[in-house]
Amino acid sequence: MRYNRLVRYNGKEGLAMHRSMHRSPLLIALAAALALSAAGCGGTAAEPRGGRAHDSLADKPERTSTPVKAKPELKGKIRIGFVGLNDQTAPDPLMGDTVYGADELKKRLKLDYPNIDFEVVTYPYKDHQAKVKALIESRQIDVSVESDSKFMWNQGLSEDLSPWLEKDKEWSKDHYVSPSLFTGPLEVDKTGQPVNNALPIAVDASGIYYDKKLFQDFGVPFISDHPTWDEIADKAKRLTGINPVTGETCYGVFMRIPSDHVGYNVSIIANTFGADMGRMGYKEYLNRVSLNSEGMVKAANYLKSLMPFAPPGMIQGQGGEKWSTPRNNIAIYINLPAIQMQKFRSLKLTDRYDVAMIPQGLDGSGGFLGGIRVQMVKNAQAKELAWEIVKWMSVGNGQRFLWETKTMMPVSLKALGPDYKPDALDEKMFSMVGQAQRMSPIWFTTAKFALTRAMEKVLLKDTPAQEALNQAQQEVDSEFAKMKSVDPKG
Repeated sequence: MRYNRLVRYNGKEGLAMHRSMHRSPLLIALAAALALSAAGCGGTAAEPRGGRAHDSLADKPERTSTPVKAKPELKGKIRIGFVGLNDQTAPDPLMGDTVYGADELKKRLKLDYPNIDFEVVTYPYKDHQAKVKALIESRQIDVSVESDSKFMWNQGLSEDLSPWLEKDKEWSKDHYVSPSLFTGPLEVDKTGQPVNNALPIAVDASGIYYDKKLFQDFGVPFISDHPTWDEIADKAKRLTGINPVTGETCYGVFMRIPSDHVGYNVSIIANTFGADMGRMGYKEYLNRVSLNSEGMVKAANYLKSLMPFAPPGMIQGQGGEKWSTPRNNIAIYINLPAIQMQKFRSLKLTDRYDVAMIPQGLDGSGGFLGGIRVQMVKNAQAKELAWEIVKWMSVGNGQRFLWETKTMMPVSLKALGPDYKPDALDEKMFSMVGQAQRMSPIWFTTAKFALTRAMEKVLLKDTPAQEALNQAQQEVDSEFAKMKSVDPKG
């Protein structure tokens, strides 16, 4: 799962997310990134993350109406590792607004814990797994904010939080926006039981975006709030051709295809068609993965059926450059992050662009789930204090830091306090989060790349979907067998 700050998405399709994402309010992530990740999905964007200029509340005292109360009596020292955060608050060199960093985070922490000494160690997403591992093994951090909590757990670097979750009266899974944020952990123990080694702090989901002006130009009704994939295909077809108002060529649909994006896209479609999304195992070769199910084959064929309504260069990552610009020629954009709506708000484009929900699967879920999580490291020097900060980040004023500085999208509305009232646009974003799919082993490493190669065969070489996906499943089974054979504990 990719997280680009929140969801780690790549590419260069116009102004949509990608590199410009960290240049506009709230558009900071996983990612994915989607990729994340809620855990374990890595990403490729390496720019540091920071919040946007917003009235800083760091100097305002009335900030303790969250589930986690201020505790001036606590004393000690906590070191926090934070992937993608800037060290210092500074003006954005391109946009001129303020990008908040680790110094602002420390100010927020000191308001609630004035007698704890805080150190924040920041590092970029590039090679972040090796860097956080080195920090932990050299005992330089007690708490880690990371996108890859599965890596942390499998490497023995993070603590099982279950004892603290069971006894702490301030924490509750009911504080979160969606149960899927907490009840679908990626980590399991040797018996296959879920392990809660990390708590979510930032989240994003995905939807189907569309340009209302192009729909009006062609005289096509807007997409339903909860469409079917048949509706999407029908309207994409009707919106492909010469725009009767502008005379320019319009394309009905666009989605990210290069790299592993095609795997994410086909899997969210497959979820709607009832495909088996798999089950995580204690080790990767113990993951249960089904890439050639009937639902996955149907999804692959459906995705291919959209190609005539897409710009010619979409498979190579081209053709979406005008998206979110005045000369946009893409009617429907599938599987963009929920937080994209905040970008449209900042650009004053909400009258032109809107979003519909990803069609739901049998369990009522639909769309990509991404985010980052906070963990207590295994060798933390003061574990009770470390737990307090983990909790503060997930359901306390750490959520306000993310939201008020426009750094990320929060996972707990209760943590924003009783004065926070989501507007209609916020409601749409959180609705997407509320129905997002739980993380799937299909989105990870071996299965992800096998699925990507299969879809390249389907889209570029006209290989029948069943044949390509059968080959992908064989690749996964073979690779898992190799992993098991060389595992001394397998």
